[in-house]
Parts: sequence; C-alpha cells; structure tokens
Amino acid sequence: MVDVNQIMYDMIRRSDSIVTNKVEEVEEVVDTGLEKTEENIQQIAFEYLDEKGYARNDVRNLAMAKQYVIDSSAGFDTVRIRKVRRLEDDLLSETQPEDLEKLMNICLLDNLMKVNYKMDVMLSRRVEYAVEVVDDITTDREKPIGSLQEFVSFQTLLNRYAKQGYHVVGLTQREIANGGKLMMTGFASTKKQTVVVFEREVY
Repeated sequence: MVDVNQIMYDMIRRSDSIVTNKVEEVEEVVDTGLEKTEENIQQIAFEYLDEKGYARNDVRNLAMAKQYVIDSSAGFDTVRIRKVRRLEDDLLSETQPEDLEKLMNICLLDNLMKVNYKMDVMLSRRVEYAVEVVDDITTDREKPIGSLQEFVSFQTLLNRYAKQGYHVVGLTQREIANGGKLMMTGFASTKKQTVVVFEREVY
C-alpha cells in the first residue's frame, strides 16, 4: 500500500520552500584514553590531520596539530582532542498528516508564484541587437610592431561591446566579391567575412 504521508514528507523535504531541518554544531572534548606521552600526542595529531585532509609531511601542519592536541588535553591525565559534532534535527519528524498536507499546499503555492514570476520576466523581456562585420579575426599578439594603422583585435571588439552590456549570440561567415578584382583564371575573387551578432537586454 502506498504511504501518502511519506510521499508528502519526501516532496516537502526536496522542496526549497520550507526549512525542514535544523543543523547545529557542538564542540566536544573526546577522551582517547591514551597516556599523555609525546608519541601518543603525535599519533592523535596525525589522526587529526588525516581527518581534516591536511598534509602529514608538512612540519608546520604537524606542529599546529600537536599544539591543538596539547591545548585540548590541558588539565587532563589522558590525551584529549576537541572535535566539532554536527547535530541535525528533522523538523518534520513529528508533523501530523493534516499539517503535512498544509505544508504541501504552501510548497505548491510557492512554486506557482516562482513560475508566475519567471513567466512575467520572460514576457516582459526586451532585447536589442548590434551587428559587426569582421574581415580578419586577429588577436592582440598579432598587432604589427611599429605600424601607424589602426589595429582592432577581435578581443578588443568583443570587450568594447561587453562594456555596453552586449554578449555574442551568433557568428556567421559569408563570402563577398573582392572589389570585382580578377584572378589569373579570369573569375572574380572573393573574400571571407565574419558577421558577429550581439544582443543585450533593454530595461
């Protein structure tokens, strides 16, 4: 038989509409039962480093870990270590079925409001476009040394539009007649150009 209450419980837990658990971190001093010797302190220090994911072979790490163990063991006859324990309290564990149903309805309403907001944003979204035609896609490193001619790299072009809020939405290559110039074969030559389409939202 299907457990409807369990299904509602699981769905509420997966939803981000309601906080379903409470997490607390409690520091406690754990008694290892080992005698306070240099060897035992170092052993617990190594275990602490392993637990935290720190490198054992780093002298500074080991020194700090040993000092941490020594501080934790102060006033005791045995080696002790302070640890943080994570306590998680399930806020739905004692919820009655009628309350689960109410929470489920709240989650549904919250999700409907989110969908409605997204639809409003999509329907009200307005954009504008800009188009650039690039003869040669060049990089900053290809700038001719000592040249007095204006040089605009492809990166410079993209960044210029990015500062205005545009982003690239399309790149298309096209061939055009190269000024009607004739090649050795007698046919008019062509050159390739890249058409870059930019888009930005208008508020």
